[in-house]
Amino acid sequence: MMSQSKRSLRRWLVLAFFFAALVQASPLIAADHAGVAPELWLPTPPGEEWRIIQGYACGTHNGWDRYSLDLVRVGGPSAGAPVRAAADGVIFVWARRSGTLILRHEGNLYTMYTHMQRAENPQIGRIVARGEVIGAVGDRGSPGIVHLHFTAFTAEGPWARNRRSVPLRFVEGYDLPEIGGCNQYGGKVLAAGNTPLSNVEGIGFTGAEIGRWYSSDVRIEFSGTAMTAGYRAAWEADPAGATPAMTTPNGSISLAEAGEGLHTLFVRGWDRNGQQTIATFGPIGYDITPPEPPPAMEPIFLKAGQTTPITWEPAGDAASGVAGYRIYIGNDPVGISEWFTPLPEIEAPPLAPGEHLLRVQPIDYAGNAGEWTTIARVVARP
Repeated sequence: MMSQSKRSLRRWLVLAFFFAALVQASPLIAADHAGVAPELWLPTPPGEEWRIIQGYACGTHNGWDRYSLDLVRVGGPSAGAPVRAAADGVIFVWARRSGTLILRHEGNLYTMYTHMQRAENPQIGRIVARGEVIGAVGDRGSPGIVHLHFTAFTAEGPWARNRRSVPLRFVEGYDLPEIGGCNQYGGKVLAAGNTPLSNVEGIGFTGAEIGRWYSSDVRIEFSGTAMTAGYRAAWEADPAGATPAMTTPNGSISLAEAGEGLHTLFVRGWDRNGQQTIATFGPIGYDITPPEPPPAMEPIFLKAGQTTPITWEPAGDAASGVAGYRIYIGNDPVGISEWFTPLPEIEAPPLAPGEHLLRVQPIDYAGNAGEWTTIARVVARP
């Protein structure tokens, strides 16, 4: 399907990755970060049915992006439909000509959304929450058939080398493994959900997102037929008891009460017949402490007029973990910039002879920003 335009897309993706490497703007998830790849949610609007018009393998999905899906809206126009982030991440690249936005996530996972008519605030390095609208469906780079091309892939290093698409599995309950053959899952209809599948046995949760770190307090609300006679709620463990602590059919709890860290909420509900049900919500993170700056370094000597790799000791963060660094190199002792790298390393641009300052600002996965700190003098020699 649309092979010429797809070849054009691949050329533009190569250029886009190259550009991202040059500006050192690849976002937040470090290649050696201990986090695991996140769960994925469908990138389509909640509750709507979307059909796979081209599935795995065959057609244009026959290279590194074998495990890709082309999706169209069922019973309505696809053009202009909102595209949502499939997981928390950061913007890695935006290629306007092909309408391709790529997000980088934990565990060296990337998600790619292609042919969009526009992207919402596609600033490289911007943090994006799962479910946030990141663009609108279109036909850029593939004129004539409006659809959303979606791929998840793994890659290596800050420039996303050795890209390999992965079979897709979505929180809504759709598991799409390799099954062999051409156009795998073509024709299948998928519908994005609003709530996690862990909301079981008649107790539902709203107000927060599983797997996300928060830098301010949120209230998690819960209710359902399994707790019409009341409930008990607690963090990290089943709130055992013979009778409800609260005799209302709905409740809420503050994330801040759990303190900083990664938590799971347990709710035990009683229905009108006295039947007890336990439901859980989590993990969910709370982190209000900015990361500590990296330690100071000895002066760095390099040759003027040449690009040079520079590395430093990672910053520290006891909760959500360090997501990356904003970087400044110049003569201003209080200089700042939007230059961003997910790793404690950069490719320093060619510098004029003389002394410069390397300043960094660490950022964690909850979005807390540490202080700008000068960590080294950089001496460029003729």
